[in-house]
Parts: sequence; C-alpha cells; structure tokens
Amino acid sequence: MGQYRCRFFTIKELVNPALLARIGEETAWRIFDPRLLKLADDIRRKYGPCTVNANGLVDCGLRDPLSATGAKYSMHKTGRALDLHIRSIELEFAGNRVGKAKAYNRVREELLMLPQFDVLSFESNSKEYPGGIPWLHCDTGNRDNRLYTA
Repeated sequence: MGQYRCRFFTIKELVNPALLARIGEETAWRIFDPRLLKLADDIRRKYGPCTVNANGLVDCGLRDPLSATGAKYSMHKTGRALDLHIRSIELEFAGNRVGKAKAYNRVREELLMLPQFDVLSFESNSKEYPGGIPWLHCDTGNRDNRLYTA
C-alpha cells in the first residue's frame, strides 16, 4: 500500500506538536503505518467524527520516541498506534468515565468482529483503568491477542 494520508485527520492532529515541529510533516506521514491511518479513516466513517490530539491532548498519536510519556516501546512512538476519541461517545458520557469505558468496550467488540479491522489490536484495560479504557486505543503491533491489557 504506498503512502497514505488520512482523509479525516490532519497531520497536526496525529502528531505531538513538539515532535512535528522538529521532524516536519513529510517525515511524520512517512513514519506512520499506512494500515493504521486507513483504518482510522474507516473507523471515522463507521462511527462519525473522531479526534486524536485535541482538547489539550498531545500524545494520542505519534509521540516523541525520546519522551517519557507512555511505555518505553509504545506503539505510539513508532507510528503504529492511535487513541481515537469518538465524538458521540465523548458527548454522551462526558464526565462519566465508567459509561465511556463501556461504550468503547462495545466499539472494540464490534471492530474485532469485522474482517477489515483484523490487523488492529485494541488495548482493553490497564492498571489505571481496570474496567476499560475510556477511549479507543488501536495499534498494528505484533501481538498474541488482539484484545490486550497494558
């Protein structure tokens, strides 16, 4: 699949601003896994408007590999992960983390059933969020299980 540029997301929304300023837009697009970008657009088509880095968030897309944010070998640092925030879920469950996590759990379950998303893995919960991650983390990492705990 050659270089893919998102239809629904700008590079400024997909990359940490300090990193983008340092490496530039062309390099940033080349770092991303094109499958991830295409599937992010597909998720947007399916669920409606989504954001990545917005509303004060800066590390939901491509992160600086030298940053202390997240895991040392995070897929975010290699252009293989995005945290999507689906507007309808964010609005319906604003301030209700439990409701939001349940809604995103349903989205993960739906996406796992659709063959077009079979290259994506989904972080489902973590130590900080044992009941479910209140956003849609998806990545193209090489994993044993497509639904995993961080």
